[in-house]
Amino acid sequence: MELLIVRHGIAQDRGAPGVRRDDDRVLTDMGRLYTTLAARGLRTLGCKPGHIGTSPLPRADETARIMAEVLAPDITVQKCSFMQPGGDVRDLVKWLGNRDEKSVMIVGHMPDLAETVVALLTGHGDFDMQFRKAAACCLQFDEKPTAGTASLLWLMQPKQLRALANE
Repeated sequence: MELLIVRHGIAQDRGAPGVRRDDDRVLTDMGRLYTTLAARGLRTLGCKPGHIGTSPLPRADETARIMAEVLAPDITVQKCSFMQPGGDVRDLVKWLGNRDEKSVMIVGHMPDLAETVVALLTGHGDFDMQFRKAAACCLQFDEKPTAGTASLLWLMQPKQLRALANE
């Protein structure tokens, strides 16, 4: 299984007009544009998830829907509580184990995404990864997904993905 991991795009600042709670933040106009370009870069790489699981928070859900629209408009975008901040990687592993798609995408938040990637690669958290907004990485599982069994195929920051979108 291929697992595409995406951080949500640029969102409104906390305290922006109309934003009372962190959970209310949506993508900015620039966030939607950059996320669309990042998705086009992923399309250039040949990414086509069969399913997308996303944090239910609006900024992540909006990112996931942009990704689906660009990469695979006919797929399901599923809100997953384990993808919201503070979610448990064990719930993600269980969810992945029940998927039969060749490629799956998840969309979430920092620092949880970096911690998730590290856990899937090593089984524990001994190093840190940088995910800028709308960055993506691709992990590969040769067998059933479990912590410590993934291989990192690539990690691309949004500027790199946007550059691929223009090729």
